[in-house]
Amino acid sequence: MTPREYEKCVSDYFKEQGYEVELTPQSNDYGVDVFARKGDEKIAIQVKMYGNSSRKVNRQMIMNLHGAKDYFGCTHGVLATNGEVMPDAVEVAQELGIEILKIQENTSDLNDLQETTDEMGNMRNEESDKIHAFDDIWKNYVMPLEGKVLYNSKGMNRILKVDWTGVRRITSTGKEGTIPIESFKMAVDKLLKDGAVTRDYINQNSSRVSSGIVLILSQVPFFKMEKDPLRLVFQRPEE
Repeated sequence: MTPREYEKCVSDYFKEQGYEVELTPQSNDYGVDVFARKGDEKIAIQVKMYGNSSRKVNRQMIMNLHGAKDYFGCTHGVLATNGEVMPDAVEVAQELGIEILKIQENTSDLNDLQETTDEMGNMRNEESDKIHAFDDIWKNYVMPLEGKVLYNSKGMNRILKVDWTGVRRITSTGKEGTIPIESFKMAVDKLLKDGAVTRDYINQNSSRVSSGIVLILSQVPFFKMEKDPLRLVFQRPEE
């Protein structure tokens, strides 16, 4: 199951509770994946598919959702996950009035997922003429990098694991670390929207893992790495 499919499951859960739901685009969602409305109630829902992974919901995610809830004028916020939640996240959620909801995957009712995502513009966003959705890029080009060794000017990066939470790697300095999938989403969104993303932009909008993001995304055949300044450029495949 992809993160988008899990978002659909969460959306269906709220539909069953009598809410009108809206799946947001996969990028530029400001941390809200689903809006649920009923009467005067408007819920900002953030979805974290962390089941069967080492990643856990942390307090920063709760704080980010609280800010997004206020930004969109929602009455309250819900963080839905199938994974583990850290104790400090529970504490912050209770203080800020954010509900943490455990929802397990339901794969029995996903036959209409493609139709739904097409209608929402998530698999093909006609407004911005995006021809590749992030989930497609991740599944077809990034996940197959697991177990491979990539090289840049600083040395080699060994890709230990790639799943729907991010990339775990050993860097050129021999350190092991994880780049969260959210950082890749941010970079890909900028690429597809503006045609390029610089290393400086990545550093300004995520943790300082820009060299790893540029190296890994440069393996996508239609993302070309350029230097001076170091950046990735989107080369549109011929129709």
